[in-house]
Amino acid sequence: MEKIYADFVSFQQANFDAFVKSSTTFAKGCEQFSKHIVDLTTKSVEDNMELAKKFASLKNMNDVVALQTKVIEEGFETAIEESRKVADLSAVVIKDAAAPLTERVKANVIAINAAAANVQKAATPSKKAA
Repeated sequence: MEKIYADFVSFQQANFDAFVKSSTTFAKGCEQFSKHIVDLTTKSVEDNMELAKKFASLKNMNDVVALQTKVIEEGFETAIEESRKVADLSAVVIKDAAAPLTERVKANVIAINAAAANVQKAATPSKKAA
């Protein structure tokens, strides 16, 4: 009975360790994500300050329209590029955080199947030779 209890405790400790590892990985990923957003916001503010200076220096409406058109095109391209980066980072964080839990789920399924097979084996009457 002590071995069964020790095995159970060991198994549950492995589950807990996987949860801790997953949570730590997820927290680090969120930290990376937050840093990326802060960097992006900082760059955006700096770019907008430069853009305001450019607009202030323009002398006619044609130049304003040309610059505005360029800004819209570049903004669209940047938005698509940054969205892709955020999506890629999110996918990596989720995959890495899920990995330890996925392994434990597999181990749990194997253990449950083994236990079920043992119960089935114990419940099946053995055939004795006549």
